[in-house]
Amino acid sequence: MEIKEIKALKILNANSNFTIEVMVTTDKGKFRGSSPAGESNSKYEISQFKNSIDYEIKNFNDYLKKLIGKTILGLEDIFSIENELPSEFIGGPSLSLSYALIYGLSADTKKEPYELFGNKNKVMPVCKMIGGGMHASGLGMDIQEILVTTITDNNIDSINTTLKVYKKVKDLLEDKTDSFIGGVDPEGGFISGLDNYESIKVVREAIELVIKESGMDIRLGLDFAASTFYKSGKYVYKRPIYGKKEVDRGEQVDLTKKLSDEFDIFYIEDPVDETLAEDYGEVMKLLKGSLIVGDDLTATTPERLQNVHANINATLIKPNQIGLISKVKEYSELADKFGIDKVVSHRSEETSIPIISDLATGLNAKYLKVGINRGERIEKINRLIEIN
Repeated sequence: MEIKEIKALKILNANSNFTIEVMVTTDKGKFRGSSPAGESNSKYEISQFKNSIDYEIKNFNDYLKKLIGKTILGLEDIFSIENELPSEFIGGPSLSLSYALIYGLSADTKKEPYELFGNKNKVMPVCKMIGGGMHASGLGMDIQEILVTTITDNNIDSINTTLKVYKKVKDLLEDKTDSFIGGVDPEGGFISGLDNYESIKVVREAIELVIKESGMDIRLGLDFAASTFYKSGKYVYKRPIYGKKEVDRGEQVDLTKKLSDEFDIFYIEDPVDETLAEDYGEVMKLLKGSLIVGDDLTATTPERLQNVHANINATLIKPNQIGLISKVKEYSELADKFGIDKVVSHRSEETSIPIISDLATGLNAKYLKVGINRGERIEKINRLIEIN
């Protein structure tokens, strides 16, 4: 394909903040890409914008004029454009550009976006049931997310079952608390108003009820986002968990095991601070049947994964953490080399494009972490259905 026109503009993301969109025009039409942002961020991920968004878009538009007339024949040509970008544009601008070019290349080659990466894997959703921490403005849980996934090779069944659990959670919250009015966080998780323990208990109960109805193998997950409440060597819970408001490093590892043993937790993301790789390893030793997932620890950065891979058995892939699809592909291949399960993930400040569903499919990831409420999340779920 030949780039005939290209322009960057400012649009709103799902959290009513501005982000960047790039519109590419070829002889096949107009194609757009946009970059999400995170509300809870790893210290190791890149910043989305090095300057103000208006300043950056103006400068990026000046740079994009150089790409008019350029021919894109495959992913390697997109990677070449990424490699030539000035460092000031690595982040939101670079990712938005690459996404737009991927959609344009898909139309030009008559291949689905996931086919450009060479795979068609069955991807299972990991969906948030209840939100806490920074996603819920400090209301209720300190733990950032309670999640549900399923063990099956049919992602339509997985989506149907996960949705049943989500609706059952809503019913239980309505029964158990007068303060719950159905509100959700930016990723579609219910804001329960309950503390950590009681919230987990509600989702476990919902899972058991749906297992009885469906017979499906349904699994519980937690994203602690522990770095958000790790202060001066202590994990500080605003609301006590097992009677404690402050725990040290060893106690946090023990607390994770205690919760896992009581509630049969399968998926455990960032249970300890992002700087303490060895503590992830301690959790993994204690919970041999669980996925110990690095996110803040790894930040979709190949160099980080190279250093800490022995301490986790699963990792999130968030393209905006690194800003370059070539690096995302490198990271994915490195995870495969180390035998680490891959979970492609949304961000709290998402945009409407569903490309992460294609990335999860094409990169041969086992899971897609995404909300099952709010339109920009449903776009990703619906794209999984279309691919299936």
